[in-house]
Order: sequence, then C-alpha cells, then structure tokens
Amino acid sequence: MTGPDDTTSPGLEGAMREVGRAVVGDAQRRNLVPQIQARLAQLEARSPRRAAPWAWALAGAGACAALAAFVWLRPQPLSFAVAGETARGQVGAAIVAPAVAPLALNFSDGSAVMLPPRATAHVDALEKDGATVAVDDGTVEVSVIHRARTHWQIRAGAYRIQVTGTRFAAGWDQRAQALTVTMHEGAVLVTGPGLAEPVRLVTGQRLRASASGVSLGLESGAAPPVSVKDQPMVTPPLPIEPAPALAPPAPALAAPRAPAAHPHRADAAHGSASGVPDWRVAAAHANYQEALAAAMQAGWRGECAKLDADDVILLGDVARLAGDLPRAEEAYRAAHRRFPSADRPVFAMGLIAFEGRHDYRAAADWFAAYVRSFPRGPLAREAAGRLIESRLKAGDDAEARAAATAYLRDFPGGPHAAVARRTVHP
Repeated sequence: MTGPDDTTSPGLEGAMREVGRAVVGDAQRRNLVPQIQARLAQLEARSPRRAAPWAWALAGAGACAALAAFVWLRPQPLSFAVAGETARGQVGAAIVAPAVAPLALNFSDGSAVMLPPRATAHVDALEKDGATVAVDDGTVEVSVIHRARTHWQIRAGAYRIQVTGTRFAAGWDQRAQALTVTMHEGAVLVTGPGLAEPVRLVTGQRLRASASGVSLGLESGAAPPVSVKDQPMVTPPLPIEPAPALAPPAPALAAPRAPAAHPHRADAAHGSASGVPDWRVAAAHANYQEALAAAMQAGWRGECAKLDADDVILLGDVARLAGDLPRAEEAYRAAHRRFPSADRPVFAMGLIAFEGRHDYRAAADWFAAYVRSFPRGPLAREAAGRLIESRLKAGDDAEARAAATAYLRDFPGGPHAAVARRTVHP
C-alpha cells in the first residue's frame, strides 16, 4: 500500500487536483466551506495521528473526493496584502502609510484595516481564525468580518482589543501612551493599563484609556464621560451591532447624542414632570435594561407613536441591546412607518433578522430594501455586504452572485470584496 511519501504518477496527481478543484467549487457555491473546515479541524484535533492513514487507506472515486476535500479545504492561516502591492504581506514587517494618503491592509477573510496618512502598524500574527494587528502610532479603522469562529485582536501598547466581527477605530498615541476606541458597529472587549477588569464596548461608545485615567462616553462626545468603574458590563444580544444610533429623518446618519432638553421635561437628569424616570438618560449611559424598564413605564407603544424619529430609533436600540427583540422590532417598524426617509430602521431590521432570528430570506429583503432606497446612505456598503451573506445563507445562489457583482462594482475595495469575488467566481 502506498502512502503520502510515495511517488504519485503525474496522471493520478492531475486527476486528484481536478477532483479537488471540483470539490472546492461545489462547496463554495453551497456556502459549505466554513462548516467543512470546522469539521476537518475537529477531526484533526481528535485524532491527528490517524488522519493520514485513514485517508490513504481509502480507495475509489469517493475516497479521492474525500482526500481532496481534506487537503484543499483544511483551514489555512489567513494572509494579507498591502493595497497596491502584489506580494503577500509579511508578519512583523513595519507598515507605514504615506504622508498624503491612507493605506489599506486587506485580509483573506474579507477583513480590512485602514491606516490614515503617516500611521504605522504591523501584523503580529496570522491564524486560521483571525489575526493580530499592532498599532504603533495613529488611528486605524478596523473592519472585521464575523464568522462562526473568529479570533481577531488589535494590540496598542499594553492594551488588547478582542474582536469577533465589528467596525471601530483604534487610536494609539505613542507619546502619551493613551488608547482611544470608537465603536461604529458591533462589540469589542478591551483590557490594559487603568482597566481593573475587561471593558465591553458596543455601538456608539467611545473609550479613552491610559495608565493615569479612563473615561467612557458616547461617540459624539455630547454626553459627559462615565467612569468605567461605575459602568455596568453590557452584553449585547447580537454578535454584530448596527451602526451608531439615532439617525435623523433623512438618509444621513447622526452619531449618538446626549438626551436633548425638551419643553415637557422638568429635569432630564432626574426624570419627567410626571415622576417617571427618563429612559434617555439611562440609554446615554448604556444602562439598557434600566432604560427599557423606564420606557415601558412611560408607555412603550405611546412613546413609539408620538416621539420623533431620533427617539423612536433609540427605543429600538434600547430594546435590542436589552435583549428584547420583539419590542425592538416594534420600535424600528414604527420608525420606518412614520419616518420612511430614515435609513437606520431598515438596516436594523435586517440585522435582527440575520443575527437574532436567523431568517436569512427576511434579512435579504431588508438589506436589499436598504440598498434600493438608500444607495448613497451611510450604511450602503455594509448593507450590500450583508445582502451577499444573506443570499448565500438562504441558498439563493443566483441572487447572491447578482448582489456580489453589484458590490464589486460599487465597493471594489470594501470589506466584503473577497467574499464577493469568491461568490462571482467560485
């Protein structure tokens, strides 16, 4: 019996390569590659010494296909390329953005790290489930694609930012040894100097940390910073959160703001004139369970029916982050019905359908509606990428290819470009 070290005839080797290409192509068309890779990784972990013998002991066309899948589809470490260069990027090599233009690092899983002019960084490690990128100086924009198993990390000095799938900015001031993390979408976990315990950041929050002090507030900076030691740990119900809350009634996104002063409120910091706690104050401090309870006490449906677009969308965000998806959907639908020019409710409904309900056809309908209604909206690129994922997971291969083709036309350098290319050319 021959083994992996024996000489293989050119004809057999070529045939096996053809079978391998066919297996991989079929798996990509059916969006099965992640599941196959995860299963192969489990098999290798359980019986690493027996993997090769059983593979070579098999015979026939079925065995050839199995062996091809094992060789071609077993998880491989990620790779990356610096925009404008054809060679693969090297781990540990210094990367410096030019003085007059940003520089993108594109990873093979579809994730991307954008360096602004003069920023410096390097890739510390590449694994099959993610990468570690070190920010040496400057503020980088990070977009990590969420997968079943994701192990991404951003390092800045002694700080570590654990990422699963999200978009955020990570700024490192080398002289001051200070970190700033601004969340655009999703959630991360930050550890490092000045932080007594890991701090979880979600959409719309901004963390500033150094050995001498730490503050946590909203991205817009309108709300007063909250001490981290007084900030409860909030775990959002969805792996990936939508972009910053509070879109105005127009196809443009506004950053989260502090509770506004309304004439009918006696004192927003202490509650309304009726004595009911103002839920906006709790929401501004990321106390979502408290904010939800206060909004329900004020009359949930009445609030959805009478408040302005900003506040109705914020009600949806509060309910979603508190884990109450039905009420979140109720608020987002009310905002969509009452303020059809607001883009955020459409994207948020698609996100809930995708991440919370796993209803990929409904998610595709919402993301397609966003792309159609807000082609230049602030979340158009994200919605177009999510549309590809939704079509693939729903098994709509033809629609997925159409969505991928449109994505490559409109966002050729976007974070979903690699997925789009694989969808168009499996």
